[in-house]
Amino acid sequence: MTQNSIKIDSNEFESMVKKLHFLDGSSRALQSVQDKLEGLSYFFSGMVLSHDIDSILETGLAKFNEIVNTMVCSVFLLEEGGFEFFHKMSIPDRFSSLIQKEVDAHIDSGTFGWVINKGLPTCIPSEVFREDKNRAFNTMLAPISNRHRTIGVAVIVFEEDQDFIRQQNQRLLHILSSFFSLSLENAYLFSDLKSSYFDTIRAVTNSIEARDPYTRGHSKRVGQIARTVAEELGWRKGDLELIDWGGMLHDVGKIGIPDAVLKKPGKLTNKEYEMIKSHPLIGAHIIKEISFLEPAVPFILEHHERFDGRGYPQGLVGENISIKGRLLAVADTFDAMTSDRPYRKGFDPEYALEEILRNANTQFDPEIVAAFERAWSSGKEIYQILEAKRSHQILV
Repeated sequence: MTQNSIKIDSNEFESMVKKLHFLDGSSRALQSVQDKLEGLSYFFSGMVLSHDIDSILETGLAKFNEIVNTMVCSVFLLEEGGFEFFHKMSIPDRFSSLIQKEVDAHIDSGTFGWVINKGLPTCIPSEVFREDKNRAFNTMLAPISNRHRTIGVAVIVFEEDQDFIRQQNQRLLHILSSFFSLSLENAYLFSDLKSSYFDTIRAVTNSIEARDPYTRGHSKRVGQIARTVAEELGWRKGDLELIDWGGMLHDVGKIGIPDAVLKKPGKLTNKEYEMIKSHPLIGAHIIKEISFLEPAVPFILEHHERFDGRGYPQGLVGENISIKGRLLAVADTFDAMTSDRPYRKGFDPEYALEEILRNANTQFDPEIVAAFERAWSSGKEIYQILEAKRSHQILV
């Protein structure tokens, strides 16, 4: 049998090799894109459930930057009720000023507005990010939209590469902007709902305090003082926000105390005092039935507990009292001491501070007292709170 020989032209062979390399490269690129898609989908599925806008943006941009290997990832958000976009966040942060100039350049050229109107991610040559003549950078803009309007824009800058890779980056950015759209919409809706709840609770608190004009504004001030001290202690943002609820609600149980006892100008009988002492239990019972307010229950239940165990309603000792209860005990006592009552004038703030310091380790947690003293010495929020109180008392 004669073996047929196969002859291939050298140019044709070289062309075939190039095609094979291209297919191999494309195959690996596709696999890489698939891996990135799976990584993004897995990561961002949890992000959609978050209600913290800063956390949503920071974690989303960091993960995208890690997967896609961009030079910088940024988000610009639309001002509430306005038409201007402001820089919210960049990763890495050192490029914040450059990315602002980049976006400003595309706004001036009309490209930014065109992308917003089009509603789809678009890749354009960078105007600002040019390190040297041998490197070129692309900028991608992807609108972040809810059902009704654009609420922001995701912006990435990366070094120009093959068109195929650029298209995949554009698709990945589209996915990122979609996740941001859904996550931010959920966060905004939750914020609106929380504000509605807070306004309702504020109205309830005001109605309770209206029964006793001498305590008007007390709940708000206690929350403000407690938050200032918690900031000194380095509490996280979510825990700080909870203080607003705890301060506003800590005396809500007084709704169950008769006016004759609550507003009595003279000394209380033992029976009347026991009625007053029941207000933390009443308040905790009311609030624990509301699931999203349950974390605030310790503020309400434990703000009259003492570090030495002589407080009420449970007689807890030391760190058996939650940090929330120990914090509010200091803030509540300080505001009560500096407030006018039917049977006495409010004490000078300096005297109240001395009493707080003197009762560290007995009535109060010494660490909370130390943080309160630092906050006082810093001359910031507590002075403003006291000044607002003085102005109110003069008007009354």
